[in-house]
Amino acid sequence: MTAHQIPITHQPADLSLLTDLTWESSNSFPHGELAKYLTDKNPYSVTIILDNLDWQYHNRKTHVKKTHHPRMSRYHELLHESLTTEFGKENSNKQYSEWLDKYRQRWLEEGKAKDLDDYILELEMEPRYKKAIEQRYKNIGKLKQPRFITHRERYYNLPEPIIHVDWRSPYDNLFIWAEGNHKYVARGGSGSSGARETNSRFIFALGLLNQKQLVPSHLFLYDKTNKLHQLHSFPTLTIPKYDIGANYHLDSIREKRLLKGTQLIWWESFAELKRLFVSTVNI
Repeated sequence: MTAHQIPITHQPADLSLLTDLTWESSNSFPHGELAKYLTDKNPYSVTIILDNLDWQYHNRKTHVKKTHHPRMSRYHELLHESLTTEFGKENSNKQYSEWLDKYRQRWLEEGKAKDLDDYILELEMEPRYKKAIEQRYKNIGKLKQPRFITHRERYYNLPEPIIHVDWRSPYDNLFIWAEGNHKYVARGGSGSSGARETNSRFIFALGLLNQKQLVPSHLFLYDKTNKLHQLHSFPTLTIPKYDIGANYHLDSIREKRLLKGTQLIWWESFAELKRLFVSTVNI
């Protein structure tokens, strides 16, 4: 299925599809058992295409959560660089390991009042390299000032508990089903081996189930401004043709049989879907 075969709808996102969910991480059934388990549980899939955040928002608190983490001072960096210069990379690691062994007992006896690394910095590296550093730099105090690195985590403005996503994946696949008065969700994708395994296992299971009872699918776009848009809903299982079978290998004949009747969205269509959505938004 290509982007041009999908009639894009410009409608408010139906958040009822994504609310009141509970993570289900203990379900490790193989695809055949999983298909039986999901029968009569009204399963459906949600695929959210993840657009790249517009650069103008990457530093805005409204779009990213910024946290500051301490990092090594420039002075301590210079001490470590001097160690590597003297011993070489491999031998410097060996030397540092010997110093760790040398001061570990003292560190324990003094109740771990400071980091074990501090003993090495103060008693081995500073006496060895401090003078040379002072000769190269006039303002040692400035070199010793604390430094921080800023981490920016993009907001994923979806209902709890699906408010975080692995941004290494270009899409977010959610597999949702109902049991009694509760709705459960499992997450697939391509960002990690675990996500790829879950993705493949659920797609094969739902593909098999879809041949007996239609499994609806819903396609969304999380755009470059952190807004969620619903592109289309399908009466039958429709998922990205990407990483299916990864970390859950089946032979090609078996895969084809399981996915008979499943609509596959070509990977190349993701970019085109985003373009078509933007180009038709005001029509």
